[in-house]
Amino acid sequence: MPQPAWVKTRLAPEPAASRYFYELFMKRSSSYMTTTMFVALFVGVGFDYAMNAYWESCNKGKLWHHIKDTYKEEE
Repeated sequence: MPQPAWVKTRLAPEPAASRYFYELFMKRSSSYMTTTMFVALFVGVGFDYAMNAYWESCNKGKLWHHIKDTYKEEE
């Protein structure tokens, strides 16, 4: 009995890159959770850095560390 065309495309071999990614990071729950935690950590740090840079650029010249040199310290 011949298979329909949609069955042949569903059963096509998967690309080697996705197979490698799955075997390395997703196959075991321990490696999956480790990958998830590291990705969350790096995305969180990257987002924090990007938002701080955006805040600094929007408020350039208005923040204390930008203008503190204009005020003299009294001794």
